[in-house]
Amino acid sequence: MKKHLIFVLATFLSIPAFAQEQVAPTFENCQHIEANGDMQVCFNRTLMEHVMTSLKYPKGLEEEGRVFVEITFDENGQLQEPQVMKSFSELASNEAVKVMKSLPQVVMPATENGKPVAITYTIPVQFKK
Repeated sequence: MKKHLIFVLATFLSIPAFAQEQVAPTFENCQHIEANGDMQVCFNRTLMEHVMTSLKYPKGLEEEGRVFVEITFDENGQLQEPQVMKSFSELASNEAVKVMKSLPQVVMPATENGKPVAITYTIPVQFKK
């Protein structure tokens, strides 16, 4: 009887867990990547490079700080209206939203278990002289 019990437990434990696989939205320059983790890295890198090259320190902004902007890509990969979650200045908020709106379009939406899904990110945008 013990042999059967051990066999049943071993068989049950060897069944793979059904984990949800989520893949980041795909920018055009990331299309060549196949590994999920690498896709997220490419997405993050593209987003960071875009912010660094597009962000301008607004005239009249005297202080330094961060603006937290929430961006959502819908099930079709379309960027929805960015929302400021926290900010130290209206001038900085306006610039951060402008930069997010100018993100390159994604060529494939985020997926979860192979199905397109909406996905939201909160991006900290640093303003420093």
